[in-house]
Amino acid sequence: MKKTSALTVLSALLLIALSFCIYQNPFWRSPMPVPGQKPPNFLLITADDLGTTLSCYGYPHIQTPNIDQLAKQGVRFENAYVAQASCSPSRAALLTGKWPHQVGQLGLAHMGFTMSPGQDTLPAMLKDIGYTTGIIGKIHVAPVDAFPFDWMPEKEKTAPLPTQDVKWVAQQARLFFDQVSTGDPFFFYVNYFDPHLPFNADNPQVNGLPANPIHADQIEEPIDAYPETLSGDKRYTAGLFNAVMRLDAGVGLLMEELDRAGIAENTVVIFVSDNGMETPRSKASSYEEGVRVPMIVRWPGVASPNHVIETPVSLLDIAPTLLTAAGAKAPADLAGLPLQILLGNAENKRWRPHLFTEMNFHTPTILLPQRTVRDDRYKLILNLLPGERHPPLELYDLWQDPTEKQNLADSNSPEHAQRRRHLSQALEDWRYATHDPLMEPGMLDNWQQRQRQAQKALLQGGEGGH
Repeated sequence: MKKTSALTVLSALLLIALSFCIYQNPFWRSPMPVPGQKPPNFLLITADDLGTTLSCYGYPHIQTPNIDQLAKQGVRFENAYVAQASCSPSRAALLTGKWPHQVGQLGLAHMGFTMSPGQDTLPAMLKDIGYTTGIIGKIHVAPVDAFPFDWMPEKEKTAPLPTQDVKWVAQQARLFFDQVSTGDPFFFYVNYFDPHLPFNADNPQVNGLPANPIHADQIEEPIDAYPETLSGDKRYTAGLFNAVMRLDAGVGLLMEELDRAGIAENTVVIFVSDNGMETPRSKASSYEEGVRVPMIVRWPGVASPNHVIETPVSLLDIAPTLLTAAGAKAPADLAGLPLQILLGNAENKRWRPHLFTEMNFHTPTILLPQRTVRDDRYKLILNLLPGERHPPLELYDLWQDPTEKQNLADSNSPEHAQRRRHLSQALEDWRYATHDPLMEPGMLDNWQQRQRQAQKALLQGGEGGH
């Protein structure tokens, strides 16, 4: 890889050293399991294309009381980010603790993208130290055999999207909890399909949920949508709202099963979304609507109830958090940091100075190579294939402009110019430290060639999925 400058190399090495020192600090690694005491169980719940469309995040159009209750019982992270706003890369980062460009999952798994061989995954690492692992719903990361789950539903329902039947999910969870309630600690990965398309506005209920569905004639202001042909469609908006409410009902049923099994007090519950909902500036983009997602952690005795943390965090932090809590030796090359210090003391500021995200492929025909960095206030987007819709640099003041409408990259303000230089340097250091493949000569040309081949194949045969 080409070295940019001695300063860049030194900055990258200092960043790595700082992260290592922070992680090795015993305070960061607490709480550890007490000898003779069973390590905590882990219940990781993901929603699909949810974004922050929850009433506990201030979304005004619907109420999500069950997820709101989960937030009241634990910590709600106001600024949580995915690694990439695309399902498979986001989930690969979540389940490995590494960036999509590090593990090779650059786009959707069902469209030919896959991780590089030999990747350590969270369920495999926890299984190695005695955890029973279970899953409901999709993995959506390739190869599937990198995720050695011990348990999954014996027989999938005939419906194409079984987790939209949230009563069925709860019934399956009961079977799993009954098997593990008195045995080894467990890692249970529950993946709801809601509110991903299709959610079928004509028949919004699956197995009777939500109890009071919203109908198209009740929608006053339909939301923007992707594809844009659905923008302004009240049926689309009603379908989305019902899917979110169905998800909320499902989370409530799942929590009831956890309580019924008598294991809630020793179970860490984490709720997240894999990316933002499908809107023009959301999924498959690096704008806030795409990369900022809910993250709620209920951890009895560790996470302060009804607390909100503003400090930016990443879903990459989940893997080292769980491995640390389980007493495992986390790989030294994980990109995230354990969340324990923030959960124990939300006002502590000893945390990363910058948070990064990326965008590579979504489908083989959708290539939007972007790299982003934000500090406590400003966010910089580097567009590696600039065009009419995406200038080379975008700089936003998230305090004053949270919807990212005013690009300050070319501002004459000395403050903005200084912030642009500072964030650009931080982004370059991160790219060098994490071995960003797009710093390699010719790699971007290779990716564009792959895109052109996919576009040609699409014209000849077709490509589906989003």
